[in-house]
Amino acid sequence: MGKGSGRRHHSKTDVLRAAVVLLHAAMEDLLRSIAYWKLPSASSEVLSGIPLVSKTPAIKFTLGDLVAFRGQGVDEIIQSSVEGFLERSNYNNTTDISSLLINVGIDVTKVNPYYPALDLVMSRRHQIVHRADRDDKAAGKGKHNITSIGVNTVEKWATEVKAFGDSVLAEL
Repeated sequence: MGKGSGRRHHSKTDVLRAAVVLLHAAMEDLLRSIAYWKLPSASSEVLSGIPLVSKTPAIKFTLGDLVAFRGQGVDEIIQSSVEGFLERSNYNNTTDISSLLINVGIDVTKVNPYYPALDLVMSRRHQIVHRADRDDKAAGKGKHNITSIGVNTVEKWATEVKAFGDSVLAEL
């Protein structure tokens, strides 16, 4: 990233910010892929939280609402409903992650040791994406408007996210 003392200009560390965003996206993709696989065969209690295709939020529906699905089997409707739900899903905190993992039958106590690192990744991703990684508290000489980020931090987070993913997959 460069040699010498002092802090690097944000334009030289923007690739690290992009890496944080992509790291979060990769984690979400893993979770969503598991959800696509497992949720269609989940219990009625879990499926009750997923709206019928084109119904938002999950609400009661009438027989008239089922007319649009004539000729389809129940499994097809469940699959389509899960897919529609997951198209709008995201995992922005460990509560969201735990909810999904519980719904697909994973014991979260086996994977929650990774939650502190995941919280840091998700929080920083939010700051990068929604606040341009601004440090609004910075003021005075030597203070910067953009929050510092380093290679070691991003590499550590990548290691933790990978270990989390491996742990989740081991529980399936």
